[in-house]
Amino acid sequence: MAMPALPGIPERTLWTVADLEQLPDDGNRYEILHGELLVTPLPSTGHQGLAARLLVSLAIWCRAHTGWRFLTPGGVYVSETTWLEPDIAIYPSPEYLNLTWREMPAPVLVVEVLSPSTRKRDRHRKRPAYLTFGVGEVWLVDEDARTIERWTAASEFPETFHGSITWSPSAALPPLVVTEAELFGPKP
Repeated sequence: MAMPALPGIPERTLWTVADLEQLPDDGNRYEILHGELLVTPLPSTGHQGLAARLLVSLAIWCRAHTGWRFLTPGGVYVSETTWLEPDIAIYPSPEYLNLTWREMPAPVLVVEVLSPSTRKRDRHRKRPAYLTFGVGEVWLVDEDARTIERWTAASEFPETFHGSITWSPSAALPPLVVTEAELFGPKP
């Protein structure tokens, strides 16, 4: 499906990562999924605040455990026709810091904060693409429902967390626990 013409954006029926590299830095998020251009406007302040609160918890955990890194913003290069930009990505090793995005392995955790304009895309299109690529877990964070859905490649349905979520990429490491209150704030 071709993306409708946007000002300053050429029409194409198949987009590649090389095409993305030619797009303007205009505040929009540009991704491609199986050759289709996905354009997302600048996230809302609520979306960014939620992503930042979760990032702080994940960053503190990563700093406490040698060999783990978070990256945001950044991209997940799947192929020349699939480039996705999660809200947060966690990687298992510091030696990846000097690689290009195309050389990076699949993250062990990807987080997408759901927005009204991207909810369906994040849940039904990007999530399966991440998991097919080898991402260990995908979290879909829903501020309205105050939940986190955890998906893995083996999931037919997600695990849905309401009060807190526990994450541990390795049995040898202590888990990270993120509570509903620290992520979403007090209940209204």
